[in-house]
Amino acid sequence: MNRLRVIFVAATGVIALGGVLWMHHPGSALSPVSAPPAYGTTGFQVTAISERGNLFLSNGETRPLGIRAPAFLVEARLHSDEQTAWEFLFDGFLFTALPGSAVRFTPQTRDLILERGEFYWERKQEGRRIEISLFKGGNIFKLSAAGRIRLGADLEIWNYSEPIDFDLNGTLYRVEERQYWSSRDGGKQLTVSLLPAPPFVSPETLTLALAQPNDTIVQFKWKSVQGAREYVFKLYPSALRDHLLLSRAVDENAVTLDIMPFIEYPLLHWEVAALDPVRRIEMVPARMGVIRISSSLLKKGLMPQPPMIEVSSLSVSGEMVLIKGATDPHARLYIDGTPVKMDSAGKFIHTISFRSIGIKEIVFRAVAPSGLESLLKKQVTIFEE
Repeated sequence: MNRLRVIFVAATGVIALGGVLWMHHPGSALSPVSAPPAYGTTGFQVTAISERGNLFLSNGETRPLGIRAPAFLVEARLHSDEQTAWEFLFDGFLFTALPGSAVRFTPQTRDLILERGEFYWERKQEGRRIEISLFKGGNIFKLSAAGRIRLGADLEIWNYSEPIDFDLNGTLYRVEERQYWSSRDGGKQLTVSLLPAPPFVSPETLTLALAQPNDTIVQFKWKSVQGAREYVFKLYPSALRDHLLLSRAVDENAVTLDIMPFIEYPLLHWEVAALDPVRRIEMVPARMGVIRISSSLLKKGLMPQPPMIEVSSLSVSGEMVLIKGATDPHARLYIDGTPVKMDSAGKFIHTISFRSIGIKEIVFRAVAPSGLESLLKKQVTIFEE
């Protein structure tokens, strides 16, 4: 029996030592896949790394880290390059670290320090309330259920749920639920109330088989947020937000987009949030939607084309001009700067009234979902009755 105990203890020690050595020399290969996060466990676990760049386990960029890393048994500093986003689980909270972010974890004291970068967090285990530190040890930050934080020359906090209390260099602060807090402008505090997330988005999930060019046109919609005058729409190739493909501010609760330039990505993730039009502060984002491209028969490198404009009739009656025509049904049409409504086939009828006689120029402008534009100019002659 004593011999068996000795063998068991020795084997356990070898396994533990091997884990420590592997953590410090994990090899150069970086796995782009994610490990299923165990939300009910405590401790620190890397759960996903984007395919771009590297995540490092050192102050220098010499020891790349993969998601196969074992439990962290000694103090570790993890930081990513400017291309790599990553995800980690800490005591029931899931963090998304954007490119260029760095953290330090000490397992003996269970201390987590967000040193630099931008992070989103979300509580995955109900009832958990934990503390972390900002920039350095001692700047205690009590996590709310969800939020976003940016640590740079200034500190910015978007608190989505529950109040936050924190200590920054010996001064105590409080950020209320759905509130933005910033130490910008020479150390002055700025607080702004955050509007809630759009409660409904569409499509939440969509699978596309691309056979024709118009198959790449997708309409993104969301339910309006009371009090919002503007929204920001974002498109990513990953839920980690590692590479922003598109960001667009709109004053409507819909965006029609041609995703042709992005069909090299098998997945596209999109999100939307209300936007403060004056301070350009993003509000609480809606849950992400996902576009899956299952197959594509379109030629690689095929680029979007500007929309066609066809004017079939210009009828002059006194000072009035009756215009009939058609354009791409997914485009937005303007005649002399005025938005024109079309039917589902892109056909339109529009009238213009002129106050003087002579030769008049009418300018047609069509804007495709890709942003490409077409211009067409026509002339009519207004006679005196």
